[in-house]
Amino acid sequence: MSTRRSTIKPWVVEMTMTAILAALIILMTFTPIGYIPIGPVKMTLLTLPVAIGSIVLGERSGLILGSVFGLTSFYTCLGMDALGVALMGINPFLTFIMCFVPRVLCGYLPAVIYKAISKNGTKRTMLAIPVAGASVAIINTVLFLCSMWLFFGKNLSDLVGVAIDNIFVLFALFAGTNGLIEIAVNIVVGTAICKPLTIAKKRLV
Repeated sequence: MSTRRSTIKPWVVEMTMTAILAALIILMTFTPIGYIPIGPVKMTLLTLPVAIGSIVLGERSGLILGSVFGLTSFYTCLGMDALGVALMGINPFLTFIMCFVPRVLCGYLPAVIYKAISKNGTKRTMLAIPVAGASVAIINTVLFLCSMWLFFGKNLSDLVGVAIDNIFVLFALFAGTNGLIEIAVNIVVGTAICKPLTIAKKRLV
């Protein structure tokens, strides 16, 4: 008599894991590890759960987690982040776009990158995980700072207290150490988490 291994519907696994990662993003937002002050800006580790969801679960979960990340980022501008509060005073709508859109894209695009690299075999999958993980932090940093410069470039020098004459100074000031740490965390920790989760997901579904 043959036995059939029971499986869980893929959408149940996807939505359950997405909900857990979204809750983690919200929890981290209100703890010191969510936004870590370094100089005039805050380094964020919220790209890590976004990376995990985007790589392991795909584009849909990446969009959801990126949206949660973007909303929590905007929430910090209501009183938790001094620079964000100042930008809200200048233009709340543009501040929302700056906080939200880059985070949505940093959830969605890495899933596309992961699938594009990993579709040709297991060896490529091992490469795809760290590359996609790093891309979350890179996309977030580049799009966020470009939006900041586009929307608020003329105000930044006065707000920060440092002369920011062009976008390259902005990147050097805001993304130097912060961006490198975020990329490293996503590569090392993200890869360590994504590999077993990817295997576990395949077994469940």
